[in-house]
Amino acid sequence: MNFKTTFLLLIGLTLWLSNSVYSQPTKKIDLKKYKRIDEPARDEVSGIVKDFRYEDVYWVHGDSGTKNRIYAVNEKGEMLPDKDSKGLEIVGIKNKDWEDIAIDNDGNILIADVGNNCSCRSDQTIIRVKSPNTTSKSYNDPEVFKITYEKPEGFLYRFLNYSMDVEAVFWKDGSLFVLTKRFRGRETKLFRLDTLTVDKVNEFKLVQKVDFDDEVTAADYAFGKLAVLTYKSLWIFPENDTDDFFDGDVMHFEFEADQVESVAFIDSQTVVIVEENGEMYRVQL
Repeated sequence: MNFKTTFLLLIGLTLWLSNSVYSQPTKKIDLKKYKRIDEPARDEVSGIVKDFRYEDVYWVHGDSGTKNRIYAVNEKGEMLPDKDSKGLEIVGIKNKDWEDIAIDNDGNILIADVGNNCSCRSDQTIIRVKSPNTTSKSYNDPEVFKITYEKPEGFLYRFLNYSMDVEAVFWKDGSLFVLTKRFRGRETKLFRLDTLTVDKVNEFKLVQKVDFDDEVTAADYAFGKLAVLTYKSLWIFPENDTDDFFDGDVMHFEFEADQVESVAFIDSQTVVIVEENGEMYRVQL
């Protein structure tokens, strides 16, 4: 191998590592179930978020084809306010493909109707439920925000339906972020939306591209840390002084699971991961 070839390979490797988290050390763990979310909240669980306004309240929801409800549960997966609860119905809204859930600084719940395995949807939305409580049975005034994604430059993109397949959302510093599940099987993209307006299409702006070890299925931000879940691993990214979300002293946990699609911080050192069937696991960081 001549010098020129070696030099070009080193440049390519450097660029790849700068856009990848593969080089981080990995800790293999055994996920141990500690509870299964009670019915009816465990029907195809696709998102979970902790409600910081209460001591022990989490909101969960189901995937496409399930009811247009979000459910309040505690850390043990028990229905709130009691075992007879049927959840909070979001009146007038259909669950087309709810994939994740977040909470903003004011305690408003943001439901991401963004599932798009076919990469063909043009009706992806964010649904905002203002400051829900665990005792209400229905919510009649949801705000629905149409969304789209910033297109790359180029003549062809003017005419193409540029829709992302997203299963992970999180709220940070006044902005809503989404992580694509995969972009055409190669890379994950991080997008940011700073304002939500009902009477226009809200465009997520591209922030960064990164490679994960598998498809991204959920995310959560709390306690100055970003948790990103894939089908076979959990990534924890701490705050850092750069513009790179995925830099710093990264923690990487690898495991075997069936279909994990939800993640949330319990506290600064504990994360809960939930299978689609409602099985709950704790991970100590």
